[in-house]
Amino acid sequence: MGTPTAKSAHSPARTRLDEVAERYYAPLLSFFRKRARRSADVQDLVQQVFLSLSRNPRVTALQNPEAYIFQTASNAWRDHLRRRVVRGVEVEIVEETGGTGSDFSPERVLLGQEAMAQVVAALRKLPGRTRDVFMLRCFEGLKHAEIARLYGISVRAVEKHSARALAQVSLALEQMSDAQDE
Repeated sequence: MGTPTAKSAHSPARTRLDEVAERYYAPLLSFFRKRARRSADVQDLVQQVFLSLSRNPRVTALQNPEAYIFQTASNAWRDHLRRRVVRGVEVEIVEETGGTGSDFSPERVLLGQEAMAQVVAALRKLPGRTRDVFMLRCFEGLKHAEIARLYGISVRAVEKHSARALAQVSLALEQMSDAQDE
């Protein structure tokens, strides 16, 4: 038996994934460039989306590939933000700006770190969809209508999720402020 030709070596899922990659590579680059501060993250995030798609055995049967791909991209971005929060990247940013010649006192930096920890804790307590809506709105800058389209819910539902999340974050910060005043 001879070696398989390049065409016969690809499964239908692989062929479909190649088509999706060709069609959505540039839009995904644009999606992540609008959000990521570091250009090195952009390529990694695009690859993460395609890796996730390659692990989906039903990639050949996607009815609405665009919605699925950009939902996957939003999830990748949200996970990226979570990892950054967990690793304390925002602390690094404060430290970078708080180096020599900074106007921030060590006490102010510490208060900022504590406030960020409170916000993260409040976000972790939220139901998943409420947290996701809040992250998409506040960290990614998506409009309520865009989030509603991504999740297949009404704009009013997105507004309610946003309000609920904002109330929880505000309450956490108020409690921190009250504790500091005591």
